[in-house]
Amino acid sequence: MRPEARTTIPEESSHLHHRCPFLKRAEADWLWPVEGICRARMDGRLMVPPIPHYLNLCTTGEHCLCEVFRARSRAAKKAAA
Repeated sequence: MRPEARTTIPEESSHLHHRCPFLKRAEADWLWPVEGICRARMDGRLMVPPIPHYLNLCTTGEHCLCEVFRARSRAAKKAAA
């Protein structure tokens, strides 16, 4: 049974550059009304973001404020240097 109100991640949209690049589309049987998983964890594990985090950070330009995103970005910059 699927929840009636779902927030979707458009596959092709001009808004894709505003959402977190680590948020990947997913369909699952969990009860969270999100349709994506976070792949930014440093240990490689997947994370289902909490609903407020998903709505206010992951799918917006504010994703750069996410601690997991920032940690991953710092590691990438350090490796490139």
